[in-house]
Amino acid sequence: MKPDLRGLTRAELEQKLLALGEKAAHAAAIFLAVHRRGETDLAALTGLPPRVGRALAPAFSLAPLPLPERRQSSSDGTKKFLFRFGGDAPAECVVLPAKDRVVACLSSQSGCACGCTFCATGGLGLKRSLTTQEILAQFETCLREAGGLNSLVFMGMGEPFLNWDNVKRAIVILSDSRGRHFPQSKMTVSTVGVIPVIEELTASDLRVRLAVSVVAADEEQRARLAPMEKVYPLRKVLAAAREYCRARKAHVMFEYILFPGVNDRPSDSALLAGLVRDIPCRVNLIPYNPPGGPGGETPRVKEFQLELIAAGVRTYLRPEKGADIAAACGQLAAGN
Repeated sequence: MKPDLRGLTRAELEQKLLALGEKAAHAAAIFLAVHRRGETDLAALTGLPPRVGRALAPAFSLAPLPLPERRQSSSDGTKKFLFRFGGDAPAECVVLPAKDRVVACLSSQSGCACGCTFCATGGLGLKRSLTTQEILAQFETCLREAGGLNSLVFMGMGEPFLNWDNVKRAIVILSDSRGRHFPQSKMTVSTVGVIPVIEELTASDLRVRLAVSVVAADEEQRARLAPMEKVYPLRKVLAAAREYCRARKAHVMFEYILFPGVNDRPSDSALLAGLVRDIPCRVNLIPYNPPGGPGGETPRVKEFQLELIAAGVRTYLRPEKGADIAAACGQLAAGN
């Protein structure tokens, strides 16, 4: 099967054109036609001599992007879209409206191999990683359905840093000035703590934001909830995040899911504050959303926030969105 032309960055496309004896400058016109105008006829792309399309055709395909199989709307305006990608790889993405912005939440994998015990996606296991064009298909659906997007988060199904090549390529393509020109500074990539890729991101010229899922500040407790703790221990993850902030003069976002009676005690907030206080960060507190059912705030959520603030840690509560359609954090299960 020929690779899809959409999966190439503009730099990669320029190299392919040069190898075919064509001008690298044609890549800009191809990006405008394919990524901004959505054209799918390789032989008749706008702004391109027909011979260029004919030269590319033997090596590349340009199929229409997949469309969602199902749409669901929440009472709070959240929209969820189910895709059935090739090879029986279901994945979901979400549009999250807020008072002053609209966020698209994209998936990087169908299922997930991390095995977090609280996450509906983790219960599916990993079916496969998504291709670059499958990630782009989610973005285009969210953009079309929302009518405009202010920010983009890779916080849907899967661990983005375990499909980093395709996620990174999607980021570069989406931010290309001849494509959607979506600012990398408005993109956030979330990880449970895949240290080698945090280090790669630290050394790269990408301008995306980093989010790290802490889950629990106690390492034994975290290992029970998020088995990747055994591969990438929290203290080493935090050391990598600290270096990310130092090298890039940036902040990191720590995501902390509050499980009633498990990791929401005053001793937990004190332990978390001690771990992150010296890191330029903000903590996003997320009330637990059980797979298949609504969660929501308990009295301890606000108290936990105030305890962290009193300890000198910038802390926010993430508003619950889409729980009535299983679109909240940890609930994506590809229609299951």
